[in-house]
Amino acid sequence: MRVVELRQTEDFDPRSLVYGRTRAPGEIFLYEQREHEAAALRDFMRFDVLLHELGHHVLQHRVRKVGSVQRTSDHERFAEAFADRWKPAVRAALDPPACQEPD
Repeated sequence: MRVVELRQTEDFDPRSLVYGRTRAPGEIFLYEQREHEAAALRDFMRFDVLLHELGHHVLQHRVRKVGSVQRTSDHERFAEAFADRWKPAVRAALDPPACQEPD
């Protein structure tokens, strides 16, 4: 992984939402979103979008793809399964339970 970049929203088709994108191997772009509450959006971007795009990155390395990769439904399923698999561990690492005060 070379870069995870936060970017301003580009001129996408207004009928679709684009949260993130894997470009060349090792490059993930996450796009700003304007219509969500800050904490919920932060969690969505960390635990859903970033992990999904990392799944694409892992798949590119597994199949040794160089350059841009054409997305297929199999690629999307793999990326979604990767995100689902790693979300609990990443959430636990980034949001540890609050320490409880003794009674």
